[in-house]
Amino acid sequence: MRIECEWCGAWINDFDKTCPNCGGVNSHYVRQANDIPQTIEELKAWAKEMKLPLDEMRTFIGEDYKGAKAFGIYKDEKDGTFVVYKNGADGKRMVRYKGDDEAYAVNELYTKMKERVAIQKAGQRAASVNKGSAANQKSAAAQKPVSHNSSSGDRNNNKGRLGLYILIALIVIGIGSCGLLFSDSSSDYSGSSYNYESNYDDYNDSDDDSYDYSDDSSYDSSDDDSSWDSSWDSDSSWDSDSSWDSGYDDWGSDW
Repeated sequence: MRIECEWCGAWINDFDKTCPNCGGVNSHYVRQANDIPQTIEELKAWAKEMKLPLDEMRTFIGEDYKGAKAFGIYKDEKDGTFVVYKNGADGKRMVRYKGDDEAYAVNELYTKMKERVAIQKAGQRAASVNKGSAANQKSAAAQKPVSHNSSSGDRNNNKGRLGLYILIALIVIGIGSCGLLFSDSSSDYSGSSYNYESNYDDYNDSDDDSYDYSDDSSYDSSDDDSSWDSSWDSDSSWDSDSSWDSGYDDWGSDW
């Protein structure tokens, strides 16, 4: 913020420790956060350090760009004021700030740039998750067995049943023939007895038919981390291999 020097009356920034004009101590000095750009040149240096693709971002630092879809800041040489602006999709200009406070003007664009980068990074993470999910679904579909034609299956089933009927008929005929051959000889053993004891143990399938799904069917929702921060803390530079998606910018809004 611009304030008046108590010693010479010149206008200075509140973050100036001393007056650039007379050297007097600024009793209203406000300490600024570290590494936050205060001037247009510092903003340029910060953007370069963060490897931000300013051309793709349509961001013009120190330039009065007249084209559509643009963010920018510049110093008006006519009156010495600093102008922060946004040009919409139709080229219409919306002035965010126009005044003498360079630090305030720079902070307006600086904050907006951080916000836009945060949105881009969140969009990239979501796209990466969706891409991985689609790949998994495609892999599962490729491993799924292909079902045969239903009419072909019916024909195969009919052939199987016909073969079974023929086999049963042959067995019955064979048993009948054997009965005729031994019917006469059975009378010679009429005085003897023959005991056949048949024991059949029921099969209890309850001992082997159970399966515990408890170890495989659980899902912990805490493992699914789909949250993202709405701001970018400049803890990492922009990935130079990533392209900037202008579709995330709302060029119809005022800012």
